[in-house]
Amino acid sequence: MEKKYVCAIGNFDGVHIGHQKLFDVVKKIAKENSLKTLVYTFDKVAKLNKNYIYSFDIKLQILKLFQFDEIHVLKFDKICKLSPIMFFEQFIVNKNVSVVIAGEDFKFGKNATGDVDLLCKLGRNNNIAVFILKDFCIEIDGKLYSISSSLIRNKILECDFDKVEIFLGREYYISGRKVSGLGLAKRLGFPTINFLPEENLLVPHGVIAGYCKIKNKVYPSVANFGFKPTIIKSDEFVVEIHVIDKKILVDDNELVFFRPVKKIRDEQKFTSLIELSQQIKKDIMIAKNVLGTGEKLCKIKK
Repeated sequence: MEKKYVCAIGNFDGVHIGHQKLFDVVKKIAKENSLKTLVYTFDKVAKLNKNYIYSFDIKLQILKLFQFDEIHVLKFDKICKLSPIMFFEQFIVNKNVSVVIAGEDFKFGKNATGDVDLLCKLGRNNNIAVFILKDFCIEIDGKLYSISSSLIRNKILECDFDKVEIFLGREYYISGRKVSGLGLAKRLGFPTINFLPEENLLVPHGVIAGYCKIKNKVYPSVANFGFKPTIIKSDEFVVEIHVIDKKILVDDNELVFFRPVKKIRDEQKFTSLIELSQQIKKDIMIAKNVLGTGEKLCKIKK
């Protein structure tokens, strides 16, 4: 049976610069051996729960930018029941894969019992080449960083957005659907676009200066990521975006993106709406200093 694919396997959450280096190897080997490129990714991973860098749809959109011959999405609820050997037989051997490339922390099969050592052994037994790539490392200000999705998640929680974007290799946007608010912010003179982050996304907390993107137009903004403690006691996490010096009309359920740039302060409960209003004015002035003003166009990059 003729072998015809170079295959990369992984969750690829974030599609960060380490993943991109892996993809470069996939394409190089495919070109040198006249093979097609195949990428396996997963619709979810149990251990991540609500800690994804991107929604599945956004991840898939970014993966498609790399122009692989085929991208196959494996349903976790189905593959989690397969033993490592069954997984290898079904998705590697039966797919006529010639070369498999994965990261050093790759796990597969039921209860993640298959590791890279087993992957290499199965490759040898089936005359399939297996390449395991170590984490890609970069140096910033004299410190060496081993790039991983876990590292990026930590930087998101720390609100170190400069490094998040360096490690991703692109601008970092948080996505969600616009929802109706109570209208109180508008009555205070600071209208907001409210959105619920897409399901299972890891998001920062606090008041953050950044850019709101709607229909590929990007506006300097300031956003509160939290639970609105001054206005109403709520268990629902929401993002309230105030677009600076511009009125933007957004339909309910429209997809909204926010690019966080710098955290201004933690979310806090104020004793009155007057005190809240005064603080919002200060937040806007700080955001203006951080961002400048104006409008620009933006596209999602690899």
